[in-house]
Amino acid sequence: MSSSEGPEPRDTQQLANRPDEKLSRIPKGFRIQKRPLPALPTGRLSRRDPDPSSTPADLDGYRMPPRAAHTTVIKVTSKSPFMAIVKRVRKVLDNPPQPTKGLPLTARIAALGVRGATGEGGGTVVGDALDDVVLVATGRAISKALEVGAFFRRTNKEVMVLFRTRTVSAIDDIVLEDDADADEEDQVRVRQLSCVEVGLRWRK
Repeated sequence: MSSSEGPEPRDTQQLANRPDEKLSRIPKGFRIQKRPLPALPTGRLSRRDPDPSSTPADLDGYRMPPRAAHTTVIKVTSKSPFMAIVKRVRKVLDNPPQPTKGLPLTARIAALGVRGATGEGGGTVVGDALDDVVLVATGRAISKALEVGAFFRRTNKEVMVLFRTRTVSAIDDIVLEDDADADEEDQVRVRQLSCVEVGLRWRK
């Protein structure tokens, strides 16, 4: 039985992720001490400099998708109340810093100061840059971000909801146990975490 792969849904996008790497074993006499995740860069594009090379990069040089200056990035945690996130998203959608609702696509791109992609590879892909709100979640908060996206998809047909995946780098300290040999030195390792982005924007 043969199968053919159809086109990917228009409102779903898979971002390039780094290959999974198996972490080395913790040496005897050491324990893991996790650092808080760094603040996630927004990757916004400036109206004066819409160059993707100017977007911030993480430890491995992975660059987040470029974003417009008006995009609001909300970090979702496992303790974030569901309705509080919904109300905040609604507030941004109803009162965006730079309204683009009702404008045609070309006018929206021009208003955001983002260049369109060209056949020769120049310019910037504008799909992600048109988001009005982006929810970012890792770990146990991923399910909550997905629930918020599903809520808006069900209740507001004028709002386009896009789900994306990527990875972020977290830093762990490998420290000595209290009763271990004090001559040993602490170590540091980089661990990759799954991350979900939920982009929301007006359809027209």
